[in-house]
Amino acid sequence: MKLTRREFLVKGTALLATLGLGGPLLFAENGKTVLSSAAPESQVDSPVLVVVQLSGGNDGINTVVPYGLGGYYDNRPTLRITESEVLDLDGKIGMHPSLAGLHNLFQEGKLAVIQGVGYPKPNRSHFRSMEIWQTADPEKYNHSGWLARYIETSLKEEKDNPLRVIQLGNTANKAFNSDTISVPVIQTLETYSIFDPKTPVMEQNRLAKAFLDMYDPQRQGTQVKVTCERGMDAYESVKAIHSIDNSYVNKIEYPKGGFADQLKLVSKMLAGKSGTRVFYLELGGFDDHAQEKDQHAKLLKQMDESLTAFYEDLKVQGLEEKVATMVFSEFGRRVKENGSNGTDHGTAAPMFVFGGKVKGGMFGVYPSLTDLDQGDLKYNVDFRSVYYSLVEDWLRGDAQGVLGKTYEKLTLV
Repeated sequence: MKLTRREFLVKGTALLATLGLGGPLLFAENGKTVLSSAAPESQVDSPVLVVVQLSGGNDGINTVVPYGLGGYYDNRPTLRITESEVLDLDGKIGMHPSLAGLHNLFQEGKLAVIQGVGYPKPNRSHFRSMEIWQTADPEKYNHSGWLARYIETSLKEEKDNPLRVIQLGNTANKAFNSDTISVPVIQTLETYSIFDPKTPVMEQNRLAKAFLDMYDPQRQGTQVKVTCERGMDAYESVKAIHSIDNSYVNKIEYPKGGFADQLKLVSKMLAGKSGTRVFYLELGGFDDHAQEKDQHAKLLKQMDESLTAFYEDLKVQGLEEKVATMVFSEFGRRVKENGSNGTDHGTAAPMFVFGGKVKGGMFGVYPSLTDLDQGDLKYNVDFRSVYYSLVEDWLRGDAQGVLGKTYEKLTLV
């Protein structure tokens, strides 16, 4: 099989867009796999943030339930969670009964429940509101993602680690938007590769060398320089993935499903000393316009069992004090249930942060269920305060550089 230079660039660019063909990436002349070295010990020991996005607009009112506040039962005659079902937090506020694992973490002082999180002039569009959370800019359309800015301002010394930040799943999101950096999007360790393992070793040798030649930024003109740099970034990330220490031993039973698999992958990579500072993953399906009660309970149970298995796994690996996990959704739901036994797009909602060094408890004040903004909750905590607190106090980064100004800090860690 012969490829011209132009054909390889075209085919290679397509491969970079998918990166899912399986098999190892690079071979030496003797047929042995060439692997990159593990991340430096200083990066391996650095604090890690796991960001969990609940896509679709999670119903925060039935997640953190205001069973002791006036207006809850009146507005939710069919969707309400009764006092006997609620997992109590403070005598007036409790958690959905599907969240038994997270409730236990709260009782252990490892879970922070941040109430009434939102931003000024809330947007009820899935696309725009998620973009606001991912760019941390409610005022204008911003091309730059908040985690991209964290990389650019705070991880300069870790630029040689292609796995310093990772998104798990199928598609990239705007939290990592940047003109200067690349972020790997990984489904599994086994499939994150470029060349098909069925290809003969010598042919993989030739393709690998051709790839390096074609995407060498020093040998290309300025018009394709960025493409070449992104190609080399992808190449290095795949090489690093295949060098991860395979000493991880799974001793915790995770529930079935892609979300749990992704969390297990986080634990595996950290145990393998990937040196990753931020992982970003998603659980979807929270757009409950109709027949919400059963579906929401199932989703919350999936989330709860997956997250608590992940935390227990981290404990087994001795990593629970190195990892903080933040859970958010792009908006909550309206206070009053609709005519289809569901809820429509709302505004403020709770966030969760948990980890071995998290200072658990209740943060903020639950928004009033009677003093509303056109039927929606009024936020009490700006989501950028949560970002600011975690970037500065947990990740030890330049929070002002990431967010453009200072915000009130929460004592989450």
